[in-house]
Amino acid sequence: MEIFAIQLQHLDEINARKQIDQLKPFVSSEKRAAAERFRFLIDARRTLLGEVLIRQIIHEMYDLPMKQITFETEENGKPVVRHIPSFHFNLSHSGDWVVCAVDNAPVGIDIEEIKPIDLAIAKRFFSADEYQDLLSQPAERQEAYFFHLWSMKEAFIKLTGKGLSYGLSSFTARLSEDGQASLTLPDHEAPCVVQTYSLDPAYQMAVCTRKPAAAESVEILTCKEILARLHNV
Repeated sequence: MEIFAIQLQHLDEINARKQIDQLKPFVSSEKRAAAERFRFLIDARRTLLGEVLIRQIIHEMYDLPMKQITFETEENGKPVVRHIPSFHFNLSHSGDWVVCAVDNAPVGIDIEEIKPIDLAIAKRFFSADEYQDLLSQPAERQEAYFFHLWSMKEAFIKLTGKGLSYGLSSFTARLSEDGQASLTLPDHEAPCVVQTYSLDPAYQMAVCTRKPAAAESVEILTCKEILARLHNV
């Protein structure tokens, strides 16, 4: 498994549009159209950078021209590269970050920006044990802990490819005092490993895999590096 993260620079409108224009030729027409529908430029940049990153990874791993890489969507909405069945990937983005995990087996990744939130959401969507764990945290840590749990749960759901219809309260994510992450799953689910990463103090990130362990580190990239790589494609 490899994990990549792109940190977005804060750009003015002119330079943001310039970057978007540089990325557009390297994605599908559908993705270009989707990017043009976004109201905010940062959303378009995140979407385009995510797909360009995946295309670059496949290009480097399999020596495939980027324009020959075709993504398809499974019935559950999970994107796949049908002609490379051994290649699995998952993307997530939030705020200033775009993150991606790739492996030769299914993988899920999620990143969440820590923001003020109504903790009543946890009572509605979390398991009873998760909700009690959350309430047991000091008040000043509850928001960060909420997003720790949310990112772990999202990473698992994205691993399964079943979407939010899975039922967020049907399994339990936990974070021990020493920072060890774990999942308690329904009996019909194969065991999973979940790991959290300290990418940025304002964010929580988690990766989920059915392998014995997840990647130990994250390769952090910049938009400038991604654009520079395009010149060598």
